[in-house]
Amino acid sequence: MDKEYIYINYEFDGNVNLFADIDKIENAKCISVKKKEYDNIFLKIISKIHLSEKLHKFIHFPFREIWFTNLSKMKIEKDKNYVIMVQAVVFWKIPFSMIAKYAKYKNVKLVLILMDSIGVKSPAGEIIEVMRKKPIWDYIFTFDLGDANKYGYYYLNEHYYPMPKVEKVDDITTDAYLIAALKDGRNVEMVDLYERFIKNGVNVWFDVVENQGRTLDYSNKSFNMLKKKKTYEEVLKEVVKTNCIIEFLQKGQEAQTLRYFEAVCFNKKLLTNNPNVKNLKFYNENYMKVFNTFDDIDFDWVKTKENIDYHYNGEFSPIYFMKELQKIEQEHEIEKKSETEI
Repeated sequence: MDKEYIYINYEFDGNVNLFADIDKIENAKCISVKKKEYDNIFLKIISKIHLSEKLHKFIHFPFREIWFTNLSKMKIEKDKNYVIMVQAVVFWKIPFSMIAKYAKYKNVKLVLILMDSIGVKSPAGEIIEVMRKKPIWDYIFTFDLGDANKYGYYYLNEHYYPMPKVEKVDDITTDAYLIAALKDGRNVEMVDLYERFIKNGVNVWFDVVENQGRTLDYSNKSFNMLKKKKTYEEVLKEVVKTNCIIEFLQKGQEAQTLRYFEAVCFNKKLLTNNPNVKNLKFYNENYMKVFNTFDDIDFDWVKTKENIDYHYNGEFSPIYFMKELQKIEQEHEIEKKSETEI
C-alpha cells in the first residue's frame, strides 16, 4: 500500500516550523493547525469550556478538533498507510485526544518528537514528561543524544533545522549576541555575564525575555528586556549582523539549542556553556569555544573578526530525518516478516 507521512505543526505568532522541509518530499506534508478566531463572545466561551483540560479529566468532550483549522479535515483512508509525526510541545495548544484518536487505526503509526531535554524544570519539560509516557507512540525521537541513550529513544541526529531565508547584511554591527528567557537561578548570572562583556570592551547585545512571571530590575542600553519573545525572523536579523552567537543553557539541559545551528548556517562564532558541542558534527575548535565559568571566556577571541566557513551543505534538513525514519520502518518490517516466517 501507498504510504503518507504527515507532520503536524501548531501555528502561532513567532513559531518556527523546524520540519518545514518535509513538504518537499513527494509522499509527505506538513499540516499547520491553528485555533480558530471568533468575534462572537458566546463561541469564545463555549470553545474555552470545550477545550478545558481540567474539565476533560472528568468529562470526555468529543469533537474538540472543531475549534482548530485543518486537522479536522485529515481523513484516514483504508487503502493507505500513514505515519503521523508531532512534537510534544504541540500539546500545550491542542488536546492530546486529537492525536490519540489515530492510534485506533491499524494503518497509522504515531511518532513523538522531543525538542527539549527530559528532566529540565520548565513547562516544556513537564509536557514532555507526560507525553512520552503515553502508550500510543510507535517511535519516539529526541534531539538530545544523552536522552536517546538513556531512554532508548531514537536520536534526531541534528536533522531538524531547515536553512532559514534571511536578508544578508554587509556589515557586522555587534561583537556578540545573546537571546534567552529568564529562568530560575539565571537572573543574577545574566547580568554578571553581560557586565563582563562590557568591562572587556565587547560590543554586545542581550535580548532577555520575561518568562512565567520572572522579571529583572536591570537596564542598560544594550541589555534589552522584552515582555514577550521576538519572532524568529527578528532573532535572525540580530544573528546575521553579529560576529559571535552566545548560547547560555539552563541547568539540566545538555543538548544544543538553535544557536548552534545558526552559527553553522550563517558562519558565526559560537560561545557556549555546553561541553557536548564538541561531539556535534560541525564542531570546530577555532570557531566554537566552551566556557564552564565566566572566567573561562576569551573576550578577545569573541571580538576578533575571522573568515569562517563550516562548509555546511544542507545537512541539518529534516529531509535526512525522514530518510532515517523510513530506514527504521523498513528494518522493523523485515523483523516482523522474519518473526512470521519462524
